[in-house]
Amino acid sequence: MVDLALLTGLAGGLKTAVDIGKTIKEINDLTVIRSKVIEMQDIILGAQSSAMAAQTQLFELIQENSELKAKVAAVDDWKATAARYQLRDYGEGTFAYELKEDAANGEPPHKLCPVCFENGKRSLLQFHGKTASKQHLYKCLSCGGDFYLGTIAEINWPSRPNRRV
Repeated sequence: MVDLALLTGLAGGLKTAVDIGKTIKEINDLTVIRSKVIEMQDIILGAQSSAMAAQTQLFELIQENSELKAKVAAVDDWKATAARYQLRDYGEGTFAYELKEDAANGEPPHKLCPVCFENGKRSLLQFHGKTASKQHLYKCLSCGGDFYLGTIAEINWPSRPNRRV
């Protein structure tokens, strides 16, 4: 907030300078006039200094206001983006955010990294195949996380004949 003391000092200094100016008109002694002019100059310099300080504070407040508005807009944008997704349980404690069908807006179905999502970032998971246990392996290119989604299927290994040595 702009310091009110600066503005009060500015107004008071200018009023005093005007009063000195009126007094100078009534004085006939050149020495007194010179001293009053010097006094008026000091008051005007003080008022200018107060005005510049108030202007600096005002500029800082305008800049801070602009930064805060940008932060609020970013939060609002993220809230709108986040509302398009829902956390889905793929089984066995595996989770990812998935685009809601009714919020697709022409985008294909996709999944988002739960780590990045919780940090306010939209990072698509990239499919990298199935594991031997039939889970789907996804990678996040942003944070580097590996995500095994789905339930673990039992692996039936072929039996080996007994070999005798």
